[in-house]
Amino acid sequence: MQLDLHVHTRYSFDCAMDPEKLIRIARKRGLDGIAITDHNAIEGARETARIAPDGFTVIIGEEVSTTSGDILGLFLREEIVTDDPIEAVDAIKAQGGVAILPHPFARSVAIDEKVARKLDACEGFNARYSRSRAIENNVGDELVVAFARQYDLTLVASSDAHFYREIGRARTIVPASNPDEIKDALLRGNTVLHGMRSSPLNRVASAVLKIARKMFNPVPEELARRSKPGASK
Repeated sequence: MQLDLHVHTRYSFDCAMDPEKLIRIARKRGLDGIAITDHNAIEGARETARIAPDGFTVIIGEEVSTTSGDILGLFLREEIVTDDPIEAVDAIKAQGGVAILPHPFARSVAIDEKVARKLDACEGFNARYSRSRAIENNVGDELVVAFARQYDLTLVASSDAHFYREIGRARTIVPASNPDEIKDALLRGNTVLHGMRSSPLNRVASAVLKIARKMFNPVPEELARRSKPGASK
């Protein structure tokens, strides 16, 4: 299966993508599934999962803002509501989820060693943030590869898409046919990474959108919490 494991929707403060259109584009680009990982919210993931057609997998996830930077949780049932990184990882795993470090070495805070040792995976390639221009068959950023080996972390590739043009820009390929097999592949390190870096203008556009939404159309508090202090973006 070809998966994009880091995708946002309009439930994130810096994204306006509609779940239905998002799915349609993902399928056109050859993806078999996606993980919806909105900032501090899972309602967008739940909505996307509800409307997903048969044969297309939507993993419910969240990009949790913590005092040590962001942490992705996949295969969640409930929203993670702490900004403590250790508590966040523990809460993800308590739900049977997979804890992933997104965009390592592109963060505003240092990677905490205690947190790193509790994680399951890290992004070996993030199309928005990676220093490498591309990754093919797991050949990419040597610094990230060394970090993953040090802490025994599975490598994944993700687009971190906030705009439709970014969907599927990077993807993780796993030998799986259902969510349980996807999770097993991630935990066992059975992944192949492919991707191309996206334009840095996408990050600028997200920042502008974030400001505009706060001014004119804020995300309802009951649907998505604001980023907490200490978040990496």
